[in-house]
Amino acid sequence: MGVSISVNTIHNAITALSLQSAQTIRKLGQTLTVAYAYDNFDVDLKMSLPTVEKVQPTLKHLTSALIFPLQHGITADDLKCSKELWERSEINPDALPADIPPPRNWKDLVLKIHQEPQHTSGLTRRERFNSWKFLHDLCRYGPPYFSQFQDKLGKPESIDQIPLVKTTIHPLRAMEYSNSTVSGNINTIYNLMEQGGVGDPSDEDIHYDAHDLTEHVVLFHGDLGTGDRIATIRLRRSIEKGAWNRFQHVIFNPGLFHVKMAAADVIFRLFIKLTASRLDETSLMRDVEKLRPRETGIIGSNPGFRRMHQVIQHAGIGRRLDCWKVLAQQHNPEYITLESFAKGKPNFETLEEMARQLSQQYVADNRLDKLRRQPVDRRDQQFENALLFNKYSLLYEELSYSMNAGDIGRVETCLTTLIFMFRATGKHKYSFHITQFLLDVHFKFNDRLRRAIRYNWLVNPTGKPDHFRGVDWLIMGEVDRTTL
Repeated sequence: MGVSISVNTIHNAITALSLQSAQTIRKLGQTLTVAYAYDNFDVDLKMSLPTVEKVQPTLKHLTSALIFPLQHGITADDLKCSKELWERSEINPDALPADIPPPRNWKDLVLKIHQEPQHTSGLTRRERFNSWKFLHDLCRYGPPYFSQFQDKLGKPESIDQIPLVKTTIHPLRAMEYSNSTVSGNINTIYNLMEQGGVGDPSDEDIHYDAHDLTEHVVLFHGDLGTGDRIATIRLRRSIEKGAWNRFQHVIFNPGLFHVKMAAADVIFRLFIKLTASRLDETSLMRDVEKLRPRETGIIGSNPGFRRMHQVIQHAGIGRRLDCWKVLAQQHNPEYITLESFAKGKPNFETLEEMARQLSQQYVADNRLDKLRRQPVDRRDQQFENALLFNKYSLLYEELSYSMNAGDIGRVETCLTTLIFMFRATGKHKYSFHITQFLLDVHFKFNDRLRRAIRYNWLVNPTGKPDHFRGVDWLIMGEVDRTTL
């Protein structure tokens, strides 16, 4: 602006804004209808002038956090279930065996949540999404003729759609605790409750005016490392007296963006990590050589999420367009390319029918077991691997779409499949935590708490369609801004 002001003025402005922000956060926290999220970040406080004396380590492990109001009509009474959950908790040493719900496992998730309805097309819910994705890729990335049908595509059916509401995110004061330890998480949660102005007023260690929280639960979002340490806290404190000392109010929600990163890593482990998986000429690594010829080394060793995300998307689009070309040629031998297929000017109804065929013929399903049981000399292992990649890349696309669209029901159907893939590829922590969380939500929590958790598992900070985000994605963005 070209305005020069003194350092004292800057400090006074920061102090005034900090006080105003603290008052807003405290007022919001005392409604008891909020959720918190936190994650660690590191700051390297390098010295500008080196000295010969021994200095303390300059790397500091800090914690950044945010708070947001629970949307969709959630009230404080919906979260007033701390006592009910504790009486039925398996870590409660005083709980009666008859009060503890019977154990559940993955079969309950597969068979009892979001059961598959009958559909006139004869396709399963996932096959209908896959056919939509095949058609979407043709209209968007195929020859220009097909772009005219984009307006007719519509969107896949919703299983359980989160209402579109803008959620305002409030950053909290950063804390000088490391959440890589159990004690660090204890101090972080205490600090967050102090910033929110809630706690147990009868506790002698609380030196602030605390709004009574003891009968309510609070939702916390974070990565699975945070979830592990919160579970440890609750287990160790289960013998304490008083809900506040037992951390009875803490309900952990695993961050969906970390789950998405883990899903991308699963595909890396299946199709790229092992050297033997790259030898075949139809392997995913051969696609990488064409898509990113200068990055084959880093993608083959440690691609990171962003690169792997793009590899899955771009390779999947290319392979699905190849499937269109093969099926078009089966319908008419003259269609040797997608351009020649476009010259035939197929109508939208024809393309829809072909997309349904593609979802059944070129995506792995129960038929794959039959193909694999054939004698080796009769098997086409390249075709089998191609079917598997189509299946897993489409599952990843479905997870990404449902998270962006806010279809929490579809997210859960994707997770019930991914838990097996996590376990098969050695990501046992994700398999265990996601399974346990879904079992708790659907079979342990009451209806009001279940709705509060599921409808606030994703948030929409802009209020625009298809802009839902995992809460952990927001805290990671807040960490980046804090670091900068």
